[in-house]
Amino acid sequence: MAYDSASQKNATANLVPAYWPRPELHISGTAMPTGVHLSDGWTRTSSNWELFLTGIAIMGLGAVSMVVAYLLVWILDGYTEAPAVALLMGLVATPELPRYAYVQTGINLLVFTCFLIVLHLSPMSGYHAAEHMTVTAIERFGRLDPDLVRQMPRAHARCGTTLLAGILPALLISASLWPVHPEISALIAVLGWTMRQPVGWALQQYLTTKPPTPRQLEAGLRAGRAILEAHKKRAHKPQSPAESLWSRGMLQMAAGVVVAMYILGLVYDKLHLWLDW
Repeated sequence: MAYDSASQKNATANLVPAYWPRPELHISGTAMPTGVHLSDGWTRTSSNWELFLTGIAIMGLGAVSMVVAYLLVWILDGYTEAPAVALLMGLVATPELPRYAYVQTGINLLVFTCFLIVLHLSPMSGYHAAEHMTVTAIERFGRLDPDLVRQMPRAHARCGTTLLAGILPALLISASLWPVHPEISALIAVLGWTMRQPVGWALQQYLTTKPPTPRQLEAGLRAGRAILEAHKKRAHKPQSPAESLWSRGMLQMAAGVVVAMYILGLVYDKLHLWLDW
């Protein structure tokens, strides 16, 4: 096919900046309740407290989804032969009767669905999209023009949602069905892991992200520009795995999750009394 080589060079020059990021630039990030966190292992765009509070916020969304799920299960409790509310609260062992396993599986899926809906309705899903769109623009073009970033997809192949999509079928379905149907449980776990890529993409596209608002997109652009500017100026000294992990914010968010789980555990210990169990 004939083509104009001069035109092609000009088009390429418009896409590729003079400071194309080095191959070792590997950006990770996360959505926060009020912004976007990005890190390349050396530079990060959020403080320790912001990351810590993000972990708490994620557990807060989980708590809201549990309340919604409880209300739905409480409504449905009278229509099932198994004590659905007691199963949700963990007051009945699943293997006690075979039918309990089916109800427990349904409850697990309901809770997860509630969490996805609550997350989608929260600002974090918009920031999640802005994070992915920003990182994709950097990876493909090395620059962050707003018009270019708006055209980027909301789903990203390296998102943790894909990993969860592979693990959750084993946790939500296989674990509760194992006492009744071990062979089917094993098959579901294997299929879940095998299908993690397309399922993870679908979850990102339709539930864990949504089109970002101008403010949310600007938060992603601001974080991305900070990473690129620091990358241009930095002399790449060796970075230990521990330093890289701390820069990426995983430990701080995990600390927030642990603290939130502890607080929610204290509430849960009294919840059955408040609900007259």
